Amino acid sequence: MSIIVDMKEEGARPYRMVARAEAAAETGQRIMAAALALYLEYWLDEITLERVAERAGVSVKTLMRRYGNRDGLLRAAGETISASIAEQRFEAPVGDIDAAVRNLMAHYERWGQMALRNLVQAQRSPWIAAGVEMARDEHRRWVEQTFAPFLAQRRGTGRELLLAQLFTVTDLAVWQVLRNDLGLSSPRTGQAIRGLVEGVLARENQQ
Repeated sequence: MSIIVDMKEEGARPYRMVARAEAAAETGQRIMAAALALYLEYWLDEITLERVAERAGVSVKTLMRRYGNRDGLLRAAGETISASIAEQRFEAPVGDIDAAVRNLMAHYERWGQMALRNLVQAQRSPWIAAGVEMARDEHRRWVEQTFAPFLAQRRGTGRELLLAQLFTVTDLAVWQVLRNDLGLSSPRTGQAIRGLVEGVLARENQQ
C-alpha cells in the first residue's frame, strides 16, 4: 500500500495553525481592551456582555466561550487591571518624595475614579470586595517600600505611627477630596499631597 503525501498541504497546515492562533490572540486582546475601557467608564451593573461584544466587534457567544459568563469576563479584566497597577506603582524610586508623588498621581489620575466606584460596588460583589482589600494591602506595601529610608529611622510603635500617617496622606480618599471635592488641578493636587508628606516627615524629624 502506498501513501501519497501532498507536500503543499502539509506545508500549509502549520501556517494555518499559526494564523488561527494569531487571530485568536488578537480577538482576545480586543475583548480585554473593550472590557477594560468599559470598566473604567461604567458602574459594574452597566457592563453587559452585549456592550463588551459590541465594542470588541465579536459575538456574545465568543465571550461566553472564552470566559464562561459575565462574571468570568469581569474577573479577568480585574486581574489584568491589578497586574498593570502593581507594575506601575512599584516603579517608584525608593526614598524620593517628588518621584513618589508623581508615581502616585499617575496612578490616581488613571485609576482613581474606577477605584472610588469599586469602594461602593464592593458591597455587592465579593470579588470586587476582595480586590479592594488587595488594593489596600498593596498601598501599604507601596508606602513601606517607597518611604523605606524614613521608616527605617523608627522602631516599634514609632514606625507604625509614621507608616499610618504616610499611608493616610497618600490614600485615595485624600486624592478624592483634593481633586474631586475641592476641584484642584492634577498638578495642584500633587503639590498638596507632597506638602502633606513633607509635613509628616518634618514633624517626625523634630521628635
